[in-house]
Amino acid sequence: MKTLFGKLVTIQIGVLILGFILLTMFMSNGIEDYMMKEREDELIKQAKRIENQYQSVFDRGIVDLDKLGMEMEILNKYMNADIWLINRNGQIYVNSMVEDVSKIQKELKFNEIARVFKGDTVKRRGYFKSFYNEPVLTVGYPIKINGEVVLALFMHKSIPEINKTVSGIYKIALLALIFSTGIAIIMVFLMSKNITNKISLINRGAKRIAKGDFESTIEIDEQDELGELATSFNEMASELGKVEELRQNIISNISHDLRSPLTSIKGFIQAMLDGTIEGEKGKKYLEITLNETERLTKLTNDILEISKMQGGQIKLNKEKFNINSLIINELDKFEDRIDSKGIDVDIRLLEDNYMVFADQNEINRVVYNLLDNAVKFVKPNGLIGIKMEKKKNKIAVSITNSTDPISREELKHIWDRFNKLDVSRGKDVTGFGLGLSIVREILKAHDEDIEVLTHEGEYIEFIFTLSTIDKK
Repeated sequence: MKTLFGKLVTIQIGVLILGFILLTMFMSNGIEDYMMKEREDELIKQAKRIENQYQSVFDRGIVDLDKLGMEMEILNKYMNADIWLINRNGQIYVNSMVEDVSKIQKELKFNEIARVFKGDTVKRRGYFKSFYNEPVLTVGYPIKINGEVVLALFMHKSIPEINKTVSGIYKIALLALIFSTGIAIIMVFLMSKNITNKISLINRGAKRIAKGDFESTIEIDEQDELGELATSFNEMASELGKVEELRQNIISNISHDLRSPLTSIKGFIQAMLDGTIEGEKGKKYLEITLNETERLTKLTNDILEISKMQGGQIKLNKEKFNINSLIINELDKFEDRIDSKGIDVDIRLLEDNYMVFADQNEINRVVYNLLDNAVKFVKPNGLIGIKMEKKKNKIAVSITNSTDPISREELKHIWDRFNKLDVSRGKDVTGFGLGLSIVREILKAHDEDIEVLTHEGEYIEFIFTLSTIDKK
């Protein structure tokens, strides 16, 4: 039973059989107790009739034991029970189906006779080996005259009759068990087969994904846990497909971003070696080559750094510093680029000397990257806005720029590494598409938030928060 199907069938059939056995045991015990109680009540009812007959004889003043004995024998045959009458001295007045009266004293316990003469009704289940080869139900009943117990009446009825009835119940239950088990095996087989088929379907899907096939889906329509698993599996496959597509795009972008400077470097060096470039021109092209190598170095460092950040290896050195001064200093670095594109800048900072608590060098990179992104993508003669607002123990810094319309789908991937937004790929846009990814990782390390919004397709806005207190 190594397969899941075999285990399911074995467990479910085992539970079914165990349930039937327990149910049969409880039912048979209950029925047995019920039938015993009925027999006891029947014997007590007959004992009361005998008491009435004895009182009638006593009232007439003539006790004809022979006649009473005959009536007891008739009653014995009617009830299929043996009847004994014993006086206070242990003498037998009337007995049916008893030849050796002396054996009665050996079988009946003294305390049982004593209890009956005290007025109690005695009930007993067991053996009278001198008279019966099988267990019997015995009821001891007090015969009273004028409120005084004068005789002890003992009536015996065979228990095997009840056992036969219980045995019949067992047989019926066994037949029902066999029949029900047969039906259950068929139903469990079909249900388990259906479950294992679905699991096998999911397993085959997992193997296809392991081989890189993210397009195929699993079709399970049932509204159960396996149906939910199939839906989640399909969603996972879809997300893995997107991740694979992103991975391929990243490789493609890295290849593109590496190829351009490497081609330039190779071309210039080859030209100088061939003697094509001489004199002052050689110095100029050496400077270009140096700039390209610096670009490659920056790309390599950014890739390594963002990998460390995403691996939780970034170390922060938090301190209090003036956020207004930091923003102004970073903005000054873009003065030439802003002037060359004819950009207007709208600055709305908080009061002077407004302090935040963070790693100043890392926040410096956040502001620089966001301003670089704004200047890079702003329309010529467009607008860049910088605004700050207080929010309890935080401030919100907003950097906005006018731009071409950006779809919601493109915004979803704006934080992806090497993403430069497709609408701008053909334009004069430099960089490797790592700036915004680095921004998000730095703010995540600070437990701060950043979000991107579009306004009527004309402006894009980045808003991030900074704490004004030591959160430790």
